[in-house]
Amino acid sequence: MTKKALEDDDMHGLRRTGGQAYSVRLSIPRDRWADAGKAFGTKTGIKQEVVRSLGTREKQEAIRRRDKALAAMREDLDAKLVAAGFLPIHGYWKPDWMAEDRLLSEALEARREIAATSDRTDGGDKQMGPTDPKRRLIEGMDYFLEDRAERLEKAGKDPSGYVRQFREIALGERTPFALVLDRWMKDRESYASHSVISLDRATLNHFGRYLADVQDAPKPPEDPIAFLRVQVIEDVPDMVLGGFAEWLMNKQGLSPKTAGNRITPLKVMWTYAIQKHILKGPNPWTGATAGLKRKAGKKGAEVRPFNDEELVRLLQSDPDEGRKWAWGAAIRDMMRLALLTGARQNELATLTVGRIINRDGAEGPLWGIQVTDDEAKTKNSIRRIPIHPLIQTVIARRLKALDEDDKDAPLFPECKPGGPGMKRGYYFAKRFPDFRRRVLGHDSDHVVDFHSFRRCFITFFEQAHANGAQACTAIVRDRLVGHESKSLAGNTYAAKDLGWELYCRAIVGMVEKGLPSTVLKVLELS
Repeated sequence: MTKKALEDDDMHGLRRTGGQAYSVRLSIPRDRWADAGKAFGTKTGIKQEVVRSLGTREKQEAIRRRDKALAAMREDLDAKLVAAGFLPIHGYWKPDWMAEDRLLSEALEARREIAATSDRTDGGDKQMGPTDPKRRLIEGMDYFLEDRAERLEKAGKDPSGYVRQFREIALGERTPFALVLDRWMKDRESYASHSVISLDRATLNHFGRYLADVQDAPKPPEDPIAFLRVQVIEDVPDMVLGGFAEWLMNKQGLSPKTAGNRITPLKVMWTYAIQKHILKGPNPWTGATAGLKRKAGKKGAEVRPFNDEELVRLLQSDPDEGRKWAWGAAIRDMMRLALLTGARQNELATLTVGRIINRDGAEGPLWGIQVTDDEAKTKNSIRRIPIHPLIQTVIARRLKALDEDDKDAPLFPECKPGGPGMKRGYYFAKRFPDFRRRVLGHDSDHVVDFHSFRRCFITFFEQAHANGAQACTAIVRDRLVGHESKSLAGNTYAAKDLGWELYCRAIVGMVEKGLPSTVLKVLELS
């Protein structure tokens, strides 16, 4: 290790404040930012770190004080989280000297070593005859287990269950969920968004609680994922897996659609494990959501675009009328942006100064918004969308209230991060329905929602194409809304970005030849 690397290691977690005194920083895991924010009562609703002064300007003294300070900071953080009703920062994890966790980790390590060892027979010796390295490794493991069994017997415990479980895991006869979870989650994190990972964890939490419930555990596990990790996949019958959906709906009160969304990550995880030859097929979750989709379909009418009258009423109504809240301006502005860009709710809520593009007019007269990889729902959602002059004033007014040199400044600061994926659209999604019901009534529930503005955009785009707007083609529509093109040529061979000039003509054409005159008039007057 180089001298610089050693110095960097010594200084890990330390920083100097303005007065040159050293401080120590305790980083909070991303998935606990919201909990810590609530526990500390921060204005933003999140807390990413805790910083405390070490009361010294001497580097070596700061290094000596660091570990003790970090321990005290973790204890204080855990106390605040527990007092606020949350788990400690690392849950109720316990070290690996606890029998079940230690058995699992050691057996999995033995499994990895056995799998990586050759079973090719070598010369052996005169007494034992030919043998192979893998067999010798397994024999060594058995000697180790004999020693461990003696120690368990001396402690007054029956070693038979321990030895059997260890050997079955090590020899690949039984598969703990930990083996699948670790590999799948590592692979998942390489391509899935933070929100998708959060939904995966929600599924695993539910599934862990479900397995504890069907095993008649005396109380729900404090950490359902930790409980799930030590369960053996082969011990869970297909009948138990098949009951998960009913449990979600009957005991957890989830809708058929949400229950289906909880099952999908398990299907994906099993498919991955089968492809990697960790588990044998077939996938027990195949077809598990088909009935749920039918139930969800029967539960209510299909969600549709707003009709012309509904759009006029929504755009003309004042969201602030008759109540005091902080959402009026955001609702008023985001309705207009969604209608003429087709952007999703969270794509708009996460807009920043730096994602407002072409303000210098280098590519044409229209400004635009950019959806980057951080906000995109899928890889096709990474795109650029021109802003029609009718709604450019919305962007200009919000930019005027911000520091335009700060490229990360949010265009909608009232949209605080929240929910499992810390999305900026999370709280907005809870407030817009209140406004919609006040204007359109409760009968609009399950019939229209904020996503209906996006449906309107696509509808107007199709109408403009039928009315002669040549730029409003299917492939341009798919590029602007972030959908995968259905045609092989459009999806495989055509450029992912068809050019700003074409996109601008499509947006202008959509408004001129697709937008209803009553809606256009409201937008012109607002």
